[in-house]
Amino acid sequence: MLVIKYISILLVFVVTFLIGYLLSKKYTNRVKELKELQIALELLENKIKYTYEPIKEIFLQIKQMLVGPISNIFDSIVNNLDNGNVEQAFSKTLTNVKTNLLKEDIEIIVNLSKVLGKTETEGQVNQIKLANSFIKTQIQKAEKEEEKNSKLYKTLGATVGLTFVVILI
Repeated sequence: MLVIKYISILLVFVVTFLIGYLLSKKYTNRVKELKELQIALELLENKIKYTYEPIKEIFLQIKQMLVGPISNIFDSIVNNLDNGNVEQAFSKTLTNVKTNLLKEDIEIIVNLSKVLGKTETEGQVNQIKLANSFIKTQIQKAEKEEEKNSKLYKTLGATVGLTFVVILI
């Protein structure tokens, strides 16, 4: 009976610690996704500026160069681009693909999608640069949040677990 009690106590501690760790991981993943999005925007800018390829092919190439949720976004956009409307493809994709991006991050992408394929090359490049500067700001904010909240949730998970351990002993 005593062995079951100690196993239960250990299990409670591990579960609370994992919950804290998973909550902290959201902040780390958001920073990674924003940095990957920044790379995607730079690739998009260069492809539009220098290659003059169709937007669907550019998205396919970007998708192949990236990994993770941002790659999934571009994959889904390519699949939703059948009707040729980039804005609708982005909107449909961003509601269906699961990421750690916040609503304000997604709004930057949606605003960019409104001009892709609709304006001349220089206008698109300028909008991509603007979106990229907004993403840089979001990365700085996300890094501050990660620094603050990541450690907080890990510590909170361990503390709550230890509290339960003390109570159960």
